Amino acid sequence: MKKTHYLLTGAALLVAAASSATAADVTMYGLIDIGGKYDRSTGSDATFEMNSGQIAGSRFGLRAKEVISSDLTVYINLENGFDADTGELADDEKLFNRNSVLGLQTKYGTFELGRTGALTAGVTGGIFAGKVSPFGITWQEAQSSQLLSGAAGTRLDNQIRYESPKVGGFQFYAQASNGIADDDGVPSSQKDRYAAVGTVYKNGPLMVVAVADRMFTKNSTDTTYNLDDYSTYNIGGTYDFGPVKLFAAYQYGDGVTKVGKISDLGSGYKPMGFDTHAVLLGANIDLMGGTLKLATGYATGEGDYTADTSKDARKSGKHEADGYQFGIGYLYPLSKRTDLYAGAAYVHKKNEVTPENEAKTAENTHQRSVIFGMRHRF
Repeated sequence: MKKTHYLLTGAALLVAAASSATAADVTMYGLIDIGGKYDRSTGSDATFEMNSGQIAGSRFGLRAKEVISSDLTVYINLENGFDADTGELADDEKLFNRNSVLGLQTKYGTFELGRTGALTAGVTGGIFAGKVSPFGITWQEAQSSQLLSGAAGTRLDNQIRYESPKVGGFQFYAQASNGIADDDGVPSSQKDRYAAVGTVYKNGPLMVVAVADRMFTKNSTDTTYNLDDYSTYNIGGTYDFGPVKLFAAYQYGDGVTKVGKISDLGSGYKPMGFDTHAVLLGANIDLMGGTLKLATGYATGEGDYTADTSKDARKSGKHEADGYQFGIGYLYPLSKRTDLYAGAAYVHKKNEVTPENEAKTAENTHQRSVIFGMRHRF
């Protein structure tokens, strides 16, 4: 019932936008990415399946703006994600799960309210993870988020975001969320809050980005475990030589809840704070009318964990995780709006667990994947 309601609402909005586009500055847009993926992981059978959003999430959206004066513009952006291979909504609970903002552009900077990406993320609103790797946060196992861990994940509800004008090549950012997700019924004093600051410097072929973010946790969504506040500190950049563009990034995590997608011990397990380090290197190379993408990286972390969901029967111990990644891809444009792509990636994960008063156990896993497909923007 909820999905049907969302679909009808979305269709009505698209019709309304189309009918008003001639009277106001309204733009409808979208993207469909669909293809195939072969995957083989330790302990699992090989799989082959059709996938949506392998190098860019399939979406449709609306943009609208009103120029009030030379110094003031009001704008909105509403964006929905969907699975192109099934036609289903990507989120059962949110119609505009990818972006839902109201913004003001002024001579003093841009202010946004609503739901958008965290500054550390690689989605709309983010300035780090999507810019410091040739694969951004997509391309399946080649993605930078295999190794990177922002304090708040990808997107934030209830956020305020500021973007400064450019000054001497620098642009400054600040962001805060009073309740990151699905906690509208939680008292204000118990909400998990988030804050981040960042800057981007551009000078000719050089781009440098730095972001620090912090989660102020009140454990509103999980009262069984008492997590401390945690932070990440990130720096990276690119240098464009023309036919070759180089990428590099480093992240330090202080008390974070995971080591990218490396630290995974299954259900009933709860990390209590990792200190992590991650390094990424990559390149885009012009080749035969397209772009060859290469990337590698390493992440490591050490922290505590608890197992079981009962406070009275809880086990605890130490958890060490490290892993590395190799990715290769090729993107070939058929036109300005349509691309063909193919890629392959390898990820190695090692997790060592030392329960209290017990011997250490270690698990090594490997994942290999191959993808191909087509992306079209409209």
